[in-house]
Amino acid sequence: MSINDPDGRYAKSEQRFHTLPDGRIVVHLARRFVPEPERMTVAAVVPMQAGDRIDLFAARTIGVPTAWWRIADANRVIHPEAMEQPEGQRLIIAMPESGS
Repeated sequence: MSINDPDGRYAKSEQRFHTLPDGRIVVHLARRFVPEPERMTVAAVVPMQAGDRIDLFAARTIGVPTAWWRIADANRVIHPEAMEQPEGQRLIIAMPESGS
């Protein structure tokens, strides 16, 4: 059973199961630890363009709009909208981790 996007940021997270008092089983993903940006290999540093949303930026820079989370990890950003302002800020594009 898959409850997860195989290319998403939780793809390598273990599935956990919890049995409720009434016997129902709840499936959830184990906690994801964000990689240390210092240990990532920087592929490029690219400025945001006027009107860029982070999904458009991800599509333009790494070819996958849903992989915006890789850019967030490399830039230590929790809220993706923080990467959209100010216009022209330079964001780190890191190489994918081994196994992703």
